[in-house]
Order: sequence, then C-alpha cells, then structure tokens
Amino acid sequence: MMNISLQPEYVLSLFGFLLTNTFLTSIIVTLVLGLASWSFYLRRNENENRSIFLKCWFVVVYEALTITDSITHNRNLSKKVLPLIATLFLFIVTSNMIALVPGFLGSFFVMIEGREVSLLRSPNSDLTTTLALALVTVTFIQYFSISSLGFGKYLKRFINFSGPVNFVLGFFEVLSESVRVLSFSFRLFGNVFAGEVLLLVIAFLIPYIIPIPFMILEVFIGSIQALIFSMLALTYIKSSTGKHSY
Repeated sequence: MMNISLQPEYVLSLFGFLLTNTFLTSIIVTLVLGLASWSFYLRRNENENRSIFLKCWFVVVYEALTITDSITHNRNLSKKVLPLIATLFLFIVTSNMIALVPGFLGSFFVMIEGREVSLLRSPNSDLTTTLALALVTVTFIQYFSISSLGFGKYLKRFINFSGPVNFVLGFFEVLSESVRVLSFSFRLFGNVFAGEVLLLVIAFLIPYIIPIPFMILEVFIGSIQALIFSMLALTYIKSSTGKHSY
C-alpha cells in the first residue's frame, strides 16, 4: 500500500529524542559528505602530479571559484562565501540524489501504530529541513552584509530617517529579507516533494522499466534545484554586500 504524507513521520527514538525519517536521512547525508571530506583530508599531502584525484578536485574548486567570481566580481568575497555556497549545493544535491538510489526511497519500513511508515525519506521533502536551510542562508547573508558594510551602514539599510523615501525603502528592505526565508524554503520543498510523489506513484503503478526515465528527469531537476538555491544565495550575498549610498 502506498502512503504519501505531507508531514514527515517519527520512526526512531534516540536517547529519548524522536527522529523523523527526513531527519534520519539528513544524518546519513551528513555522514556521507563528512566521510568524503575526511577522505580528501587524508589525501591532501599526496603529490599533485601523481594523484588524479587531487587534479580533478583542484579543477572543480577552481571552476567553482570562477563561477562565484562571475557573480561577485570580487575574489576576496568569493573566497569567503564559496565554502557556504558549496556546502549548500552539496547537501541539497546529495539529499536529492540519495533518494534515487535503488532500494532507498520507499523500500525500508517500520511499524508505527499498526501501520507501515517509510524509514527513509528525502530531507528536502520536509518543510522543516528547507526552512532550516533558508534560515541558515539568510543569517549568513546578514553576516556577510555586516562584514562588508559595517554595522552602522547595515542598520541604515532598514532604519533610515534621512528622508521619507529612504524610510519607506528601509521598510521594504525588512520585508524583502523576511520574504527570502519563505522563498528559499517553499521553492525547494515544493519541487522536491512533487518529484518524490511522482516517483512513488509511477513506481507503485508500473514498478519496472517505466520509472527509469522519470528517475533520470529527477536527477536533472534535483541538480537544478540545488544550483538555483546556491546561486540565489550567492546573488543575495552580492546584493547585500554592495557599497550603497545612504
């Protein structure tokens, strides 16, 4: 029986804390990325000329920095924000891709209150996860803005009594920053949840061969969603760190 729920289900109790299936998957994603990072850390002292792994990694980092430069037009700012942007992209794209691994989505169940509940679920199909990502992103946007403008000029973006127009613009700045949280979270949640439902329905109705094209489509959509989220964050950081006149 297919079970589609908008809300995540509690599937595990750990040290007295109830864990949802989306949070459990988030832990798995974090461990996967952490192990990948640890593997790179262990190989950091290898000879670059002998290691294909390091050569490929340096190319990826260089290209990522180049893309970041094309938006920030500031190498120093690019170096500061790239770790955040890369982390957001890797977490989102890994969370989206892991749900497409055969035997992952809708394959493991636990019995909760007499019904089967999926043990694992894509983290980004949970509004709580996407909201957390949005809050972290917007918080860092404010941090980079304060670092670039200084606290005084930063406040003047929102509270400016130099004229009625600037005062009204400050109000819209506050509104804009608040809306970004909703924009980030609901865009990612809606697209990922819709894709997950589509795959579950197709796999339930026609479990063999037919779902494959839809899985390939989800790979493309999942990657695009991660890229859009990251590029939007980068664009907002750029606009919030610009030298404005108040």
